[in-house]
Amino acid sequence: MRIQPYLDDLEEIVPSRYSMVIGVSKRARKLMEENVASPYPGVTKPVSVAMWEMKENKIKLIERPAEKKEETPSRRVQEFEDLDS
Repeated sequence: MRIQPYLDDLEEIVPSRYSMVIGVSKRARKLMEENVASPYPGVTKPVSVAMWEMKENKIKLIERPAEKKEETPSRRVQEFEDLDS
């Protein structure tokens, strides 16, 4: 068994590499917090375990719409008058 699945295999499941990286990292962090032993022989790192779980469809990514934040004074576009006039 390989230590990690090929990224090409994971891209078939999750089309966005960004989403894949975020999902794997969140799952790996959770595995570290729970101190779960690896069910895969020869695989010890949480990131590798999370990648195998994603490949085997044991975890599923759910995309949530981005929250719209209120516009604050620092976020507003400032307009300046031309100083040459």
